[in-house]
Amino acid sequence: MTTFTEHNEKKLLHLVAKSDETAFRELFDLYRDRIYSLGMYLTRSEIVSEEIVQDVFIKVWEKREQLLSIEYFNAWLRTVARNICSNYLRSMAIEKLALKTYTAAIPSSNESPENTIIEKEQEQLLNTAILNLPPQQKKVYLLSRQGGKKQEEIAREMNISIYTVKEYMKLAQRSVRQHLENYIDKTVLLAVMLYL
Repeated sequence: MTTFTEHNEKKLLHLVAKSDETAFRELFDLYRDRIYSLGMYLTRSEIVSEEIVQDVFIKVWEKREQLLSIEYFNAWLRTVARNICSNYLRSMAIEKLALKTYTAAIPSSNESPENTIIEKEQEQLLNTAILNLPPQQKKVYLLSRQGGKKQEEIAREMNISIYTVKEYMKLAQRSVRQHLENYIDKTVLLAVMLYL
């Protein structure tokens, strides 16, 4: 037996698929707060959360002709929201890393408790990724990143070829990046399940 809400949603989707802007506005009003809450949970930014809402519904409008073939709209919308949030989080992480690298030389005296907590979480996440590396990759990565050694020095110290050092470094960087991306994806997935 179909509930009124399910029936109403199907009717809305049918109208949106036919480019009915009033129905699209109703659909937007029905799901906007859930997506906005998800964005706030993940980014803690009103501006970014509004952008996420807009991007999700732009995608819905772009795919409106396919809406009639979507059996479970809520699940489909979750997937769209999860993908868009993942993209935003990746972009934010890259921007934050670039900013951190750029400002590393400038000492900051106004460390907020929130920034301290976030930095500790990021450091712990990175340390976990490094600990999961195979022993040789881990050693090369640590000698390069924490020891500040050049690849030639690492090759001499470990008694391996420079090409092996380059390969280990490439594999280590890929593993660390994948670990961080998986963490972001799991966080987004959990948040989507909680909010939608």
